[in-house]
Amino acid sequence: MMRAHRSRGAAALLAAAALGAAAGSAPAAAAEPQGPASIALRRCAPGDDDDPTRCGTVTVPLDRSGAVPGSVRLRVRVVPPSAGTADGTVVALAGGPGQAATPIARAMASALGPVARTRRVVTFDQRGTGRSGRLSCPGLAKARSASAVDAAVAGCAAKLGARRTAYTTSASVDDLEAVRAALGVDKVALYAVSYGTKVAVAYAARYPQHVSRIVLDSVVPPEGTDPFMRTTIGSARRVLRAVCGRCRFTRDAGADLVTLGRRLQRGALSGAWHDGRGRRHTVRIGGPALFSLLLDGDFDPLLRSAIPGAVHAAATGDVAPLARLVGAPRTTTGLDSSQDSDALYLATTCEDGGVPWPAGTPVDQRAAAFQRELAAIPAAQLEPFGAATLRRLGVDLCRTWPESPIAQPPVTPLPDVPTLILSGDEDLRTPRKDAETLAAQLPDATLVTAPETGHSTLTSDLGTCAARAVRRFFSGARARGCKPTASRTVDTLAPPPTALGQLAPAGGLSGRAGRTLGAVDATVTALAIDVAYQFARALLDGSTQLSEDRPLRLGGLRGGSVSVGDAIVLRGYSVVPGVTLSGTIGERASRLRIGGRAAAHGTLRFDERWVTGRIGRHAVRQRTGALLAALAGSDGPAAGGGALADPGAVLATARREGEALARRLPSGPLAGAGLDRADRPLPAG
Repeated sequence: MMRAHRSRGAAALLAAAALGAAAGSAPAAAAEPQGPASIALRRCAPGDDDDPTRCGTVTVPLDRSGAVPGSVRLRVRVVPPSAGTADGTVVALAGGPGQAATPIARAMASALGPVARTRRVVTFDQRGTGRSGRLSCPGLAKARSASAVDAAVAGCAAKLGARRTAYTTSASVDDLEAVRAALGVDKVALYAVSYGTKVAVAYAARYPQHVSRIVLDSVVPPEGTDPFMRTTIGSARRVLRAVCGRCRFTRDAGADLVTLGRRLQRGALSGAWHDGRGRRHTVRIGGPALFSLLLDGDFDPLLRSAIPGAVHAAATGDVAPLARLVGAPRTTTGLDSSQDSDALYLATTCEDGGVPWPAGTPVDQRAAAFQRELAAIPAAQLEPFGAATLRRLGVDLCRTWPESPIAQPPVTPLPDVPTLILSGDEDLRTPRKDAETLAAQLPDATLVTAPETGHSTLTSDLGTCAARAVRRFFSGARARGCKPTASRTVDTLAPPPTALGQLAPAGGLSGRAGRTLGAVDATVTALAIDVAYQFARALLDGSTQLSEDRPLRLGGLRGGSVSVGDAIVLRGYSVVPGVTLSGTIGERASRLRIGGRAAAHGTLRFDERWVTGRIGRHAVRQRTGALLAALAGSDGPAAGGGALADPGAVLATARREGEALARRLPSGPLAGAGLDRADRPLPAG
């Protein structure tokens, strides 16, 4: 499901992704009974020998009650089994609502791994998305203020007219049945992620005779997402504690979140971040910005690893790490979102999603009804964000949509179908608690929770537990739970020093000069972490060639910049307040100038054996120290008072660490960060 905010453009409010499949203890069926197929399937890309998929269309009524005339041509895409003849069919359901499924059909099949070797995987674009009559309301993308969003929502409803009521979950359930019948398949397995899980459960409840098994990944409750996001809010402290389970910089990461959240309820904080050219940008951080940052972490384990330290720093007075996370642009998944539809998200959410007022409330009474509903929620359920944060996030997005909501068929009884539920332990969009609630309600369900995993469990799991569970489930064996990991795949980053005096003297020097050398070590280590993580991101995005003509540019935490190409060039790069580094780092030789108001100024030259130069009035000549034991970790960068690490060696190690990290991380969840916007409020300030 997606949620919205009301200050940065309604298009930025919406988002989607999901898939579906099933689970159980009965042996998997062999070839499923087939009926006469009524869909003509042809090569989707006749000129592409590497694309074996086949496409066709299934025409369905726009409104099955007949009240609104017209029809919808559903685009269907079939991925054949990768080995042999199909002995089963899995329908993969995309989410949002609003994500087109056919552009990611092959990625969905790939996520299923061995299951797709002997089964064909079928996707179709949900009505109103992709090539199934994609809905478009361009005004949504242009709206910026709350009043403009209200006008854009009302304008979209008016543009769609009477047909806006035809894009409900219930209609998608019957569309799925039409696709199944057109394929001539008696039973299908379902694989669904996020909003797709809502469709899958509703389909299995209405047509249980046609479902063999279900995999529900990142569960949206059958009744829809709570518009006040109480399970997300209630899970936030637990998730930060999970990410920071072995941190030594804080006693309780959840308590840090409460401290910071309460501070933000009194007013936004102001901080600065620096772009890759060293330019300073001011950002205001309020409750909505913090809330949205936590949800963005669902898709990005590298971001998730930095959040507890940044929250702790802000809670104790240092806003810089949090400002950097909130302000600096981030990449999202590389999914094709060109066929997704914000307008469809709006129509489905406003017609049958959770809205923060009683059904049947007239448009002109919704603002007051929303305030009453919000005021009735005990403050503890919204801690530490508060009612003001929810108001600014725009959970009343549908306020000007004429019918919001309309009555939908109840999803009862819940289906008695073998079901595997996958949940990421660190998922805040669709929290573990919702998965546990649904698992307790289904007669034949197994819940598997993957540690160190966010949204879209199967493609975000950093281990193999979720994939093994799916494989066992489809083979008829009981899926096993995941074991806790001995150590995190992505280390949790500690907050940086906030003053030169916090650092131990290094290089055998005492006083300010020794602490300055300690700051050099801490800065190089922090830079190495930055390079490792950003290099991993570049590799995951396909930008593997870094050179002088195509460098990786990073802003310093407290100022300056660094360019990473054939050489590493620092320009006033600062991590420790009042200490800057400029110069060039090479694998064999480096030269760094030390400046800043707090530092003892000087110049250091590093080669593979020696560090030479001056710090203040002190000459420096010593052997280069061994590489730091770890580039990242709960202890964070620290200078131990020994020999200085060689920056060139540390940065070379950082590149290798980045490459290794990229190999360990998934290329991206199938639930796209760009469209999961009902799961993803964006910062309003």
